[in-house]
Amino acid sequence: MYQFLLLLLLASTLLSQPSRAENAIVVKHYQQQDRYNFGLQVLTLAFSKLDTPFEIQTPEHQYANEKRGEQQVITGQLDLQWMSTTPHRENEMISIKIPIYRGILGLRLLLVKKGRNNQLSTIETIDDLRMYAGGHGLHWGDLPVYEANNLPVVAHVDYDKLFQMLIGKRFDYFHRGLNEIWDEQARYSDQLSIADNVMLFYPHPVYFFVTKKRPELAEQIAKGLQIAIEDGSFKKLFLKNFTPIIQ
Repeated sequence: MYQFLLLLLLASTLLSQPSRAENAIVVKHYQQQDRYNFGLQVLTLAFSKLDTPFEIQTPEHQYANEKRGEQQVITGQLDLQWMSTTPHRENEMISIKIPIYRGILGLRLLLVKKGRNNQLSTIETIDDLRMYAGGHGLHWGDLPVYEANNLPVVAHVDYDKLFQMLIGKRFDYFHRGLNEIWDEQARYSDQLSIADNVMLFYPHPVYFFVTKKRPELAEQIAKGLQIAIEDGSFKKLFLKNFTPIIQ
């Protein structure tokens, strides 16, 4: 009799305890394209430093551009994004001010149509650069940099479309981050090359931006990132991904 009661009590105790899965950190985002892959690795690393199970829900395909995806983060339909900072983003979302790419996104090389490399490789000054039109994402955070410096741009909302526009001579160059351009050029190696001897630079930090509806999530990510910085694993991950392009 006592053994039966003890078993019942044990069973009820187990049922009353929440499972680790129920306590898991679950986050949803929209950034599925290859250019966002390192940010996803950093997010995974940050969560791995916490004593809490986690699930990152990545879409099967890129269903939203930056503008639409960002709006879904602001309204709380999605939980976060990792993008270059702007005053608007810092005002509308919670920014975690740890630069994910450690500054290399601000080092910009020029993707150009094959056959025009020699021409654009002669660029030496900003006045030289003003003679050419650059391709640009319509909602990218660094667009004001080009506008402020009177640099002609042709903007489009579709990232993939910009490569086709460059090939179709809709503009003269497509500036890309040091961490982005090599894989992109490889995808279009028959038609595009990288201009020699030309590099642009401006501060262009990328942060995690979390919906204001989940301040606890921002605290968890910041905590995990700080641990990864202090134990060296963040630097190790960065060098694993980018040593070949920064040497």
